[in-house]
Amino acid sequence: MPVTSTDAEGWSSPGAKDSMARTYAAIQTALNKNDSIKSRNVEVFLQGSYANATNIRGDADVDVVVMLKSSWISDTSLLSPVQKLAYDRDHSSSPYGAKQLRADAHAALTSHFGPERIDPKNKCIRVIKSDGYVDADVVPAIQHRIYTSYDSVTKGRFIEGVKIYTQKGPVIVNFPKEHIANGEAKSASTKDNYKPAVRQLKQLKRRAANSGRIDPKLAPGYLVECMAYNAPTNVFVDDHHSRLTSLLGWLLTADFTNFMSVDGIHKLFSTDPGNFSASTAKQMTISLAEEMVS
Repeated sequence: MPVTSTDAEGWSSPGAKDSMARTYAAIQTALNKNDSIKSRNVEVFLQGSYANATNIRGDADVDVVVMLKSSWISDTSLLSPVQKLAYDRDHSSSPYGAKQLRADAHAALTSHFGPERIDPKNKCIRVIKSDGYVDADVVPAIQHRIYTSYDSVTKGRFIEGVKIYTQKGPVIVNFPKEHIANGEAKSASTKDNYKPAVRQLKQLKRRAANSGRIDPKLAPGYLVECMAYNAPTNVFVDDHHSRLTSLLGWLLTADFTNFMSVDGIHKLFSTDPGNFSASTAKQMTISLAEEMVS
């Protein structure tokens, strides 16, 4: 049956927070107990839908980044030859890197939660949920810096990202802090209607997946969020049903060619690590619109 105003309003609400907050605190405690991690400049922070306040009811995990900052990976392609020379002169390689960080994070989590709750994955270390907690994907990463300027006195300016060395497959570079900041800015510019719209679109996607209209593997929440991010401000109206209808209507006619990821750095359908297909996303949009009225 068609999506009602009651559906649209209910879908705009965020998912549970308490169990996710407890899980994040437990991960922080586990990592802080490890002497090797404590001795280094490591930052632990959230990424993903919970961090971005776009999580919906039924979301079952949190994503936690463990980022090494005492050494980093640099992209100096934007620097002038003189700036690059200064950078190279001031820096050297570090013996402690991604492999050692993952080993220390794995040891810390195993010691705190027990080996039966630890499941190493390609990109992350999964901590399996227990009563009152949710699953957690702990992602060891190295700070990635895109330098926009450099001198030996100020040490320059850079955009901070994370570089993830998977166990099998390509290295992944993401910019979760830029994603969070841009999402907050979009929310402010839409009178706080952007994030409810993302949650509505995710809920509609879930209903379409349950009805067999779309393959959920081809429509991850991150993709849905990025697509909504590209919609203009006037789409995000106050009325819940009208907002969802307007967003879908805009997406149905939009040209996806220049869509950006929420981080503002990747092009969603060409350089984003998700390797998303614009044609598949367009078909997904059509299927969501059909689900909206069927």
